[in-house]
Amino acid sequence: MTDNEKSPIEKIDEQIESIRNIELEEETEEKEEEKENETKKIDSIDDIESPKDDLTINKTDTKEQKDDTKIIEKQETDSNKEGKKIEKKNNKKKIIILVIILLIILIIILCTITNNKTTKTKNKTKELTKERQEKIINGYGDALKGIIAVYYDKQNVLLEFEDAVKLIDYKYKVECKEHEIYDDGNIYLNKCQIDNKKTSYSYGKKQEKKETPIIKEDDIKVYVSKETGKATLKEPSKKDDYETYGFNIEGAYQNLTLLSEKDSPFVLYYDNEYLAHMINFKTKEKILDGLNYQAILPIQYDDKYDSTFIAIQVNDKWGIYNIKTNERVVSHKYDNISPRLYMGTSGPVTSINALEDGVIAVENHNYDYSKANYGILNYKENKELLPLEYKTMLQSGKYLWTIDEFGDGHIFDHYGQELLKDKYDKIYWAVDGKYILVQDNTELKLISIKGKELYNYKEVDLGKINYGLSYNDGALFQFTKSEIREGNTEIECIEVIYNSSNNKGEIKSSPCGGIAKPILYLYPQKTTNVKVTFSHPEYLETTYPKFLGEWNVKAYKNGDLYDKDGKYYYGLYWDEKQVHQTDFKEGFYVEKDEAIEFLEEKLDIIGLNKKEKNEFIMYWLPIIEKNEKNLIYFELTEEREKVNKINITPKPDSLLRVVIHVKKVKEKVNIKEEKLTRFKRKGFTAVEWGGTIY
Repeated sequence: MTDNEKSPIEKIDEQIESIRNIELEEETEEKEEEKENETKKIDSIDDIESPKDDLTINKTDTKEQKDDTKIIEKQETDSNKEGKKIEKKNNKKKIIILVIILLIILIIILCTITNNKTTKTKNKTKELTKERQEKIINGYGDALKGIIAVYYDKQNVLLEFEDAVKLIDYKYKVECKEHEIYDDGNIYLNKCQIDNKKTSYSYGKKQEKKETPIIKEDDIKVYVSKETGKATLKEPSKKDDYETYGFNIEGAYQNLTLLSEKDSPFVLYYDNEYLAHMINFKTKEKILDGLNYQAILPIQYDDKYDSTFIAIQVNDKWGIYNIKTNERVVSHKYDNISPRLYMGTSGPVTSINALEDGVIAVENHNYDYSKANYGILNYKENKELLPLEYKTMLQSGKYLWTIDEFGDGHIFDHYGQELLKDKYDKIYWAVDGKYILVQDNTELKLISIKGKELYNYKEVDLGKINYGLSYNDGALFQFTKSEIREGNTEIECIEVIYNSSNNKGEIKSSPCGGIAKPILYLYPQKTTNVKVTFSHPEYLETTYPKFLGEWNVKAYKNGDLYDKDGKYYYGLYWDEKQVHQTDFKEGFYVEKDEAIEFLEEKLDIIGLNKKEKNEFIMYWLPIIEKNEKNLIYFELTEEREKVNKINITPKPDSLLRVVIHVKKVKEKVNIKEEKLTRFKRKGFTAVEWGGTIY
């Protein structure tokens, strides 16, 4: 062992042993000197007593003188010896004191060095930056993981953590209070400290303890990739690379879908009534198990389901829940929370289409739709961005067109910020978020969303607006105007048209009649190229998009339609000549005040979904309410097909065609009630509605 390798205590012991050796040596020297002096004394006496030839020189000395001389010599000798002894003892004490002082100095130096080393180590740890600490923890974890992997590769044995730590040689002293080695060889370290200094860094990921799920042969199976964590309902070719989960659904179901490939364990499906259900494929439990709810609706934005939040209906009121924490974030206070009514898409209401991520439209009507109010809600923060004070809300491109309680129109973005505020006397309608029809003093103008004037129609007597829609690279707005002529009320339809290709506008006026506003919705099961023709195309008048013998569109599952140029449509629109009339031998007698309730009830029975029903009522309610008393008859699919058959390729699995016939009467009429049957949607569905006035 070298001097540098000896401990301070070992060095002190050596010094003490050295001092003892010095003392022993001095005592030995003293004894030898005494012996030597004794020998010299004897030798001196013998010399005096021995006769010599030179004694004659001192022959006059007396005996007493000789004796005195001997005594003096002896005293001198004794005195010298005593002095030497005292001097030796003093030197010895000095050496011992010096050695002790040196030892004390040495101890102080060694302690100082030790303290400095400890301080430096502590300071070194304290001086480690967070970035350096993280690298040290990661380096330690990598080294430990490497030892485990090498050992397993050689011995085919997975080390225990304590055994693995014994094999690691690392520059820093790293200890982690939480540590696990998993069956796959990965490790997890947490609550780690470096040289006794706490850090906030961990290594690896915490793995859940997995129990081998019991899979039955008839189970619906979900496969989760061990590498990526992504789930799929499609059976993979290499099953060993996937965890397999199985569950069962009671009764018939359709449209089985994963809520998210990675962020959610829920599978979404619908029953025969198109009510949504969710089940956790890992736990096999239905969503919010134990909550007595009527219905659920997942929330979609940008074609992706929200994997955290979902709408739940309890006691006819909708609220929002966080399904990861099972906490309610928005209380049950909305009558309707289905923005599909406003998004330009339809079909069975199977989800909520958010306006933006985390933003939806909401409605309260208290069972009286004539008094419905609409608003905008940020459901993640439970914050109303637009209060429920608006009587109508329609989607217009990236904006919302609304009507307040005073009948004034407003344009909002999806976050409740108003555009064109207080700049015009009246905002009639907005089409595609691009064309806004406004009243500016006495003039009717078409403007852009930024307020740029596109066309001035000057002064026009319009009446009440019915609707606005995209039309021939521009926009069309229809108004109805009532006039009493010869005691009869005649309804005139006024169309305000704008063509963007030549920046021209025109106004057309004609008696309302024929089949007004037939519109066709297409809902395939997957994206499909669809062709539409009619057995009597000559009956068609105004069409949009332009009908040139046939329509060819790409139809999406949510109802969106695109032509070959990529232009968007939410339906196919046309007007048709009136070549067929009903005799009203059966139907319904409806008074003005009953119109809303009547339409809502009958359209539900017929089978229009909420969006279709909403658009139908918005168009036909003003027409019916202009009459105090009405006869109404519904011409349905079979009868409508005989008049002008519609040909759709590929052929829909279900087709609904509805034409409402409205006739004004002066007094109550007893009429045989028409029997209506409910339309059942299945597979690829096509729906058309329109109407005619007598």
